[in-house]
Amino acid sequence: MANTREIKLRIKGVNETKKITKAMKLIAAVKLRKARAMHEATLPFFKHIQETMIDILERVPDMDIPYFDKREEKENRKKAYIVITSDSGLTGGYNSNMIKFAEERITDKENSIIYAIGNTGKNALKAKGYHVVTDVGVDRFDTNTNVAGEIANHMIQLFRSGEIDELELLYTEMETLMHMEPHAIRLLPLERKDFETAEGEKVEHKRELEFEPSPELVFDVLTKKFMKGVMYGGMVEAFASENFSRMNAMDSATSNAEKLVDKLTLNYNRARQAAITQEISEIIGGANNV
Repeated sequence: MANTREIKLRIKGVNETKKITKAMKLIAAVKLRKARAMHEATLPFFKHIQETMIDILERVPDMDIPYFDKREEKENRKKAYIVITSDSGLTGGYNSNMIKFAEERITDKENSIIYAIGNTGKNALKAKGYHVVTDVGVDRFDTNTNVAGEIANHMIQLFRSGEIDELELLYTEMETLMHMEPHAIRLLPLERKDFETAEGEKVEHKRELEFEPSPELVFDVLTKKFMKGVMYGGMVEAFASENFSRMNAMDSATSNAEKLVDKLTLNYNRARQAAITQEISEIIGGANNV
């Protein structure tokens, strides 16, 4: 058994670690609440954009919109994936689940391009032989609408230039307060069914609208804003999931540290008692020899 000094030093070290994990849990909880508030504040705006796009397509159904082009006849179609993971660890199974999900989604390595957000996913997928690109259109990644807009515009340019033919966003979503699940959303090309009203919900338009300079250009602007909204939603969900996972991981680490301190304290008391008993025995033995 270790002596009392060694056990005391170890208890001190575990207590210091517990302070760090507890602080990290509180920080993650604050970030989680902030992410949820950000998403809820912007959701009505982006939902209104989608409704406006539906309205335009109903009024001008024959528009030539390049964002609906599936390019099914094109050979060696390039499918791109935006994969969101964290930059750091201490997130439980968050990163490993996302990487595993990405591998399941990407069935054709040769014609697939991964746009990685987060160093963990970037390094892991690169090591597995995937074509990983780190340039997503921004110099510094952060969870806000401006960054989401820049990423969306960058991907739209790649799609329109023909560098990519399909784009999916892979992220982790908090389905409930206690459950997270990896999700995939196809960003490009757009699906017409996503911009159609449900059967029986169509309403008669009371008056005609004029679009300046043209309905195609108006729809183009709205498409960029819609993509920005979907991208931002995925980023916020991933950010919330990361911090929720980190919060749980730090909570478990704090609980384990408390259990370890209790165990070490018990060992310390035993060692101390053994040392006292030994000292008493030595004193009694010495007295008997006098």
